[in-house]
Amino acid sequence: MRSMCVVLVLGALTLAPAVWGAAKKPAPTIRDLQSRPVEVRKDTKVEASATRAMENYRHFLELQRTDPGLRAEALRRLGDLELEAGELERMEKEVSALDLSGAEAIRLYTTLLAAYPGYPRNDQVLYQLARAYETTGQPEQALVTLDRIIGAYPGSPQLDEVQFRRGEILFSAKRYADAERAYAAVIARGSGSRFFAQSLYKHGWSLFKQSLNEESLESFAGVLDQTLVDRRERGRLVATDTLSRADRELVEDTLRAMSITFSYLDGAQTLDAFAARRPPMPYAHLLYARLGDLYVEKQRYQDAAATYRAYVNRQPNSDFAPGLAMQAIEACRKGGFAQLVLEGKREYVEHYGFSAPFWQDRDRRSPAWASVVAELETNLMDVARYYHATAQASRRIEDYQQAARWYRDYLQFFPDDPRSAATNQMLAETLFESHQYAEATTEFERTAYDYPKSERSAGAAHAALVAAGKHEEGLTGAERAAWHARSVDAALRFAETFPEHPESAVALTRAAQDIFSAGDLPRAVQVSERILARQPPVDQAKRRIAWTIIGQSQFDLGAFDRAESAFVEARALLAPDDAMQGDLTERIAATVYRQGEAKRTAGDGTGAIEDFLRVGRLAPGSKIRATAQYDAAAQLVQLRDWGRAIEVLEGYRRDFPGGEFAAEVTRNLAVAYSEAGRPGDAAVELERIAASPAEEGPLRREALLKAADLYEKARNLPKSTTLLEQFITRYPAPAGEAIEVRQRLADLAAREGRSDRQEYWEREIVQADRGAGAARSDRTRYLAAKSQLALAAGPRDAFRAIRLRQPLKKSVAAKRNALEAALVDYRAAADYGIAEVTTAAVYEMAELYRTLGRDLLASERPKGMGADELAQYDVLLEEQAFPFEEQAIKTHEINAARAREGLYDESVKKSFAALAELKPGRYGMSELLQDVVGDPTQAELALREALQAAPQDAASWTRLGVLLRMQGRFKEALEAYEAALAADPDFAPAHRNLGVLSDLYLGDAERALASFERYRALGGGEDRQLNGWIADLRQRLGRPAPAAAGEQ
Repeated sequence: MRSMCVVLVLGALTLAPAVWGAAKKPAPTIRDLQSRPVEVRKDTKVEASATRAMENYRHFLELQRTDPGLRAEALRRLGDLELEAGELERMEKEVSALDLSGAEAIRLYTTLLAAYPGYPRNDQVLYQLARAYETTGQPEQALVTLDRIIGAYPGSPQLDEVQFRRGEILFSAKRYADAERAYAAVIARGSGSRFFAQSLYKHGWSLFKQSLNEESLESFAGVLDQTLVDRRERGRLVATDTLSRADRELVEDTLRAMSITFSYLDGAQTLDAFAARRPPMPYAHLLYARLGDLYVEKQRYQDAAATYRAYVNRQPNSDFAPGLAMQAIEACRKGGFAQLVLEGKREYVEHYGFSAPFWQDRDRRSPAWASVVAELETNLMDVARYYHATAQASRRIEDYQQAARWYRDYLQFFPDDPRSAATNQMLAETLFESHQYAEATTEFERTAYDYPKSERSAGAAHAALVAAGKHEEGLTGAERAAWHARSVDAALRFAETFPEHPESAVALTRAAQDIFSAGDLPRAVQVSERILARQPPVDQAKRRIAWTIIGQSQFDLGAFDRAESAFVEARALLAPDDAMQGDLTERIAATVYRQGEAKRTAGDGTGAIEDFLRVGRLAPGSKIRATAQYDAAAQLVQLRDWGRAIEVLEGYRRDFPGGEFAAEVTRNLAVAYSEAGRPGDAAVELERIAASPAEEGPLRREALLKAADLYEKARNLPKSTTLLEQFITRYPAPAGEAIEVRQRLADLAAREGRSDRQEYWEREIVQADRGAGAARSDRTRYLAAKSQLALAAGPRDAFRAIRLRQPLKKSVAAKRNALEAALVDYRAAADYGIAEVTTAAVYEMAELYRTLGRDLLASERPKGMGADELAQYDVLLEEQAFPFEEQAIKTHEINAARAREGLYDESVKKSFAALAELKPGRYGMSELLQDVVGDPTQAELALREALQAAPQDAASWTRLGVLLRMQGRFKEALEAYEAALAADPDFAPAHRNLGVLSDLYLGDAERALASFERYRALGGGEDRQLNGWIADLRQRLGRPAPAAAGEQ
């Protein structure tokens, strides 16, 4: 038999699946350890299944108790099989489910480790144990076990996988610093590890998660070094389409991570620095491309274009540079930056024109560069056509010159292109469209500028200006404007080239004025700066003109800070009494104000405030000062800087009492005071709004109510009361809101201890609801019912205050009258049909009856009575008091009956408590296991958690039933008691509590009787109170009591 067991175990070993991390070398089998030959019978059939193998191992362990090596190996194999079986089942059923077989594997591995500490493969056992802990949802235990391998087996061949698993567990636990160190340990073992690339990747993510963004880049780049660089030919890029799917996904994920990291830093600037400090990266273009693509995804098109261009600028002659240059152009196009698109196309032409260094070692006729050539042809034509179209629209000579330049380049680069003839024609048309009347000007300029400078040059240049002016006299409209623009250029050229000429400064100043008038503001600034830079300096008048042009141009361009500086310089060149002082001061104020506006638009609220306030300091008398001061206050309100907002708003009211924004100032002050914790001041502002005829009615109405709120918050209750009374007078409708305000007035009177005013407003609420007609609502009826209930307290207290003294007849009559008065008010409250009011009124009415009966029994006795007479008198009083006690019971039972309808409020609970005192035999039932204390919600959660762990715990079900009954959740309580009895049909407390619930709260006498009798049968037979309950139930059900034992 023992030999047979060994055979079966050996068979199982050959069928056992490979285990986690043990695939590097075949594990030794029991056959290797057992030296004794084993006879195998030919007709023995071994079932090839993991389950049978595990059974064989268990059987073997029962038989083999002498050889520790065999036992250790069998224990390890059995643990591996248990673990694999659990994982297979978990994959088949649900990936997230816990591995129950893993628990058995854990037991086996720990048994093996404890029994055979010297087992040579204990590092593999520990590794499998860590895996079992993971599959059973115990990552911390798995981590501890992996740490144990590292400490005990530093030479284990699985150490890289151990560290990688540690990294994965730590990363999942968000312990990124520890994960980083674990992955680093794998990386340190070198690229020979099969976990090397993945560890680099996760090492990068661990650093990234610690916000060590820049530090993560080297690890991510290491992944790309491993996957994209040919290890045999260092420097050669591996095509991504030759990678495995897993490697492609790893590369894409890594590129994405690096792109995000660069975007978190300084984008292309950081990428440039990274590329500069690393050895050449054949895949660098992919980094730039992916970062640019990321910016495109985020619609940061200028950043995208800058990134693509960064690579082009870094490696303009790279094979990949032309493609990225085109991507830069496309990004600008997507962003709607037409001018940048043009600049990109122009740069492309300049980088990849045939005279550029790019073509030094490349054959442009090769099919490999066909796309670059095609793009060059397209872009060159686009640039030429753009300038041609611009020239046709502007009629400016320089635009024609630009068009001519690009057409000439096109003809030079593509002389054999079919479109060359047309292009040459467009060049001719460009020259023609400049008109032959300008030939004189052209010749003058050629004389002045195309030859070495001579004594005739300056005269020729000035003659060109004169000729251009003569030619302009014969032109009109757009042609005249275009020619005049060319004349301005000629004047600028003249002034720049011949500054010593007497007319140079005049020509330059006139050119600046003409450029500004034409709306070419950047150029106007440039030319004006040239005026100011001339040496020797021009006269003061020309300098003031230049500064004024710069100021207004910068203002119109939105560079308001520069405009401010320029206008200040211009004003300084004026005499104090000059008439232009006021105009320039207004312009300075406008520039400062517009700076504030720009900062506000850009989200710099603090900067905007300072600029708005600076207007008042620089130009206190300017027209825009009031607007600037209000805008500063409004921005302070938006920034919730309440203290400064109040200061500026109060200043506006002081300086501009009738200003345009006076109403807005009041509204903002109300908000600022309120937010600054000054409710009284806020209420004053709201009163202003409420009293202002200029404000709309709804706003005034809301302001009045809000002011009352704030006065109440400021503890100025009299003022709050006054405003609420005004509100009712001014806004009697809608009735619902007016009744709500009356309720607030009643509450305020109560807080002030003014019971007379409280009662007044409660009567007003009742009266207003009664007269509301169609405007009456559930809410108004509720408030009226509550008020009527409160009003009944007065007659109730008057009733209670009457003491029954001799002569008794007189005092009883007075107390009866007081009783009737109180009952009338409570019945009126109950008539509203509001549940909580009705139950409260019923309770109070029952207590009135009870009080009268109790007071009768405690009334003053006649003097001079003997003992017998006094006893007889007491009997008479009891007879008089009994009907009132009965009436109290009946009235409380009205409330008790509501519990069966699902209403179990505080008044119903109080009625039950009173009935337990008045009629203990019927209502004095007590439940068992009422030991749940503390917050009911938390107690219920705790009980339900306990029941999830132990669903057959009848005591916990019973406690839950008591808790639910106490909250009025009778149906759920019933289900809890039934669950208790389903778990344990003989659990006596559940029967008793079910009887109490059924009788008192559900009105089910049949079930109550059955439950109590079952409870008694289980051991409660000597409980006289219980016997009384059973007798009462039988009487109510019309059933005779069962015969005594002797009679039976």
